[in-house]
Amino acid sequence: MLKVDAVKYTTKTADVDSFRGGLRYIHGVTYAHICWLTLFLYLYLLSPYFDLRAAVLHGGMLSIVLFLGAHPAITLKAIQQIPLVSTFVGLCLFCLYNLTIFIFHTEVFATTFLTYMIQVALYILLGYVLALSLMTKSLDMDQVLTLCFKLVVFIVFVNSLIILIEYNFPPFRNFVESMLYLPENSNIDYLTREFRLRGIASGGAANLSLFHGTVLILLQALYIKKKIGFLYFITASVTIFTSLLFIGRTGIVVAIIGIALFHMLNFILSKEKLSLRRILLYASIAGIVMAVPPVFAILFPENVLSYSITFLYRGVEGVQQEGTTAALARMINIPNEWPKLLFGVGVHSGDFDLRRSVDLGYMRMFTALGIPVAIAFYVFVAYLGKCVLSVTHYKSFWLVFMIIMFIAEYKEPFIFKGYSARLMWMIIGVGLCYRFSGLHAYYKRSATA
Repeated sequence: MLKVDAVKYTTKTADVDSFRGGLRYIHGVTYAHICWLTLFLYLYLLSPYFDLRAAVLHGGMLSIVLFLGAHPAITLKAIQQIPLVSTFVGLCLFCLYNLTIFIFHTEVFATTFLTYMIQVALYILLGYVLALSLMTKSLDMDQVLTLCFKLVVFIVFVNSLIILIEYNFPPFRNFVESMLYLPENSNIDYLTREFRLRGIASGGAANLSLFHGTVLILLQALYIKKKIGFLYFITASVTIFTSLLFIGRTGIVVAIIGIALFHMLNFILSKEKLSLRRILLYASIAGIVMAVPPVFAILFPENVLSYSITFLYRGVEGVQQEGTTAALARMINIPNEWPKLLFGVGVHSGDFDLRRSVDLGYMRMFTALGIPVAIAFYVFVAYLGKCVLSVTHYKSFWLVFMIIMFIAEYKEPFIFKGYSARLMWMIIGVGLCYRFSGLHAYYKRSATA
């Protein structure tokens, strides 16, 4: 039997390695192209709402329109590809089921789940089109991911710098917030809350905190793979971690757990168990961990530290006193009516009685689809994630990223919404393109032979 590799790609992407020293020309990717891609990723990922006084400009929607509008031929080609069509059919089946539940459970009609599915389809399409556009420049899967990951780190690094400047210079904070729109129903006023900042993003709190924490893990992967230098790694890591003091605690927990898990997996999966770079990385992490308490105590007031990181030093007791875990546990409401558990109530609210809305992502999926179909959906997401895993050398990071997303789903529906979700679904789109393009090209050649 003939064995066909889905995609051939190199272990060492030399062209992208040369990119580490600066924004050099690689495979036809010019400075202008890099600037355009950076702008797209910034608007797409951070999705800020710009206040134009007469109207509100949605950065995320602007990025989608600009990107797909700049590649009409590639977009048309993408929506004809079997892997993308099959994925959309899968999403449509879940939507059809949700709509069917509405017919038999018509107390409340809500389109939240359907809206999320449309957004997910768009995110996957963007990733697929991005992959096709860079594939024409002879970039393989890991080169595309390296390029995107480095730009994502740069975007978050700049946003972290903006947050730190906002904290230290209130007039700059006023200037930034004057450009951004704040919804009337927002529970955080970023202009007045002392240590609740968002930089130039649509919002802050747990959503942005999760994204910044995830990028701290990504920095580990880029450094170990020799895609960034040591000075940039340390500077970006310290800046992003410090910014989490003023965004939210979620990212700090994610970073600590995620980095530890990443290095365990990477050590197991890597052929090179020990190297000078790896030893320097471990020593740096240990040094930062030991330096954080005394340095932060000098730089920041007690109220900031007690809110952001002090609870971590108290172990289990500190987590219990922090209160988030207990609050989320109280939101779990499992009814005695088995039809609701099996089929859901059709509303992505998390409450089977439809009296309120809860934050837990899993509870929201259970009410929207019922437990069996909700589990089927998460298996579907895991399968799409596996498609990426099979065609990339960023295996340790991708595994940790997916694990974190499934854990974070307990707190809020982060698999659907927010900055990390947009990155995840975009990468899935890239992975689908590279995972199946080689097979389809082979079958096409065989058919015409």
